[in-house]
Amino acid sequence: MLSRYFQLQKISGYDPKILRHNLIVHIYEGTIFIFGMSFITISTIFPVFIQRIGGNAIAVGSVTVLWTLGLNLPQLLFIRYFSHKGKLKPNVLKYGLLFRLNFIIISLVISLFVAKLSSAVAVPLMLFLLFIAAVSGSSAGLFWYDFFSETTPVKLRGRLLSIRLLIGSALGMLGGSVVALILASVVFPHNWAGLFLIAFMLTMLSFYFLNKLKEREQTVPLILSVNTPVGKTKALSIKEIISRSKIILYENKDFKNFLIADALILMSLTASAFYAVYAVQKFNLPTAYAGTFTIILMASQVFGNFIFGYIADFFGHKINILILAASSAAASLTAAFANNVLLYGIVFFFVGCTVTLQGISRLAIVVEMCVESERPIYIGLLNSVTSPTVLFGLIGGSLITIIGFSPVFLIYALVSITAVFWLYKKVNEPRKLKTINVLN
Repeated sequence: MLSRYFQLQKISGYDPKILRHNLIVHIYEGTIFIFGMSFITISTIFPVFIQRIGGNAIAVGSVTVLWTLGLNLPQLLFIRYFSHKGKLKPNVLKYGLLFRLNFIIISLVISLFVAKLSSAVAVPLMLFLLFIAAVSGSSAGLFWYDFFSETTPVKLRGRLLSIRLLIGSALGMLGGSVVALILASVVFPHNWAGLFLIAFMLTMLSFYFLNKLKEREQTVPLILSVNTPVGKTKALSIKEIISRSKIILYENKDFKNFLIADALILMSLTASAFYAVYAVQKFNLPTAYAGTFTIILMASQVFGNFIFGYIADFFGHKINILILAASSAAASLTAAFANNVLLYGIVFFFVGCTVTLQGISRLAIVVEMCVESERPIYIGLLNSVTSPTVLFGLIGGSLITIIGFSPVFLIYALVSITAVFWLYKKVNEPRKLKTINVLN
């Protein structure tokens, strides 16, 4: 079944046994990791937690801002340690473990201290710990995606990412039910601490499978210029990275235009921090509804993964990014106009689509815009250059305190629609360009 789904007989350049092994392990690792993260989702769980301990709209908006900045902004600095000589796996494991340890620390802090602290202390403390966890994830993420790209053929990546998300999201629906049960039945703050404890245990199980992946010896050096020695293995200087980055931005117009579109999309996605909080406030819902919203979110991802992985593999990633921006607009418009909680649930369907599409196509389209040797620089540039735009979430939170949620959601929808038009007009599908180059 696995061979038929991935059509392994058509793949060359990989040892069939190792490739099959890695595909299976990638599925186990990703599925369990996504299941674990469903207990502490940034879109539904953490914003409601911040509100529960006394955070205002600006603090709630800070959740997405700090998470995205922490995950993405430091990545350009980590590029200097990519020599593409030797193994990637040791760094993947080291930084992956560091990321996971943050969850048990957050769990202990919530259980032991949050109830004893004033909101003026508890809210900044939890936002700080969230940011530290995200920074840890930044280092892990850059190494992981390069490792994933090295161990997976390009034409299988969309389907592999989608099946990981599909099964993980299906389990995440169960996770959402458990979240609702824990929040409703366990006393505060131990209910929230329990969610992070479960997330820690499940992500550590995913770490076990991460350690089972097998990689090929890397032989492609990170090229900064035609004069870079092939055997160079020392850490790259910041000056070299910046110099090469400027050349990339000047020469690769599609990548530069994609950065603009991605910045607009990231701005629009900061709205997700407000959706669950607004629903709880508008419809007078208990905080346990965060679990219900998570179920809808995960169900949407199950639906999306049946479709978007195939679209990516057979039609390219640009169409997925267009759907991503359109889904973000649809979520904001639904949130602005929904007049009952059942209709409002559609918001989280669209949010789930954005999560799925980001996971499948955001990095994958960039990987196809560059040569393998420059992959870390492109990924680092993507995440470092565009991530500061999520500060728009703080602007959104500030505006909510002045004009309310619905008008701000309309502003978010306008940003998303702008991203759709920019992508459609300015960014070419990388695979079509490669086909043209081959024909020429």
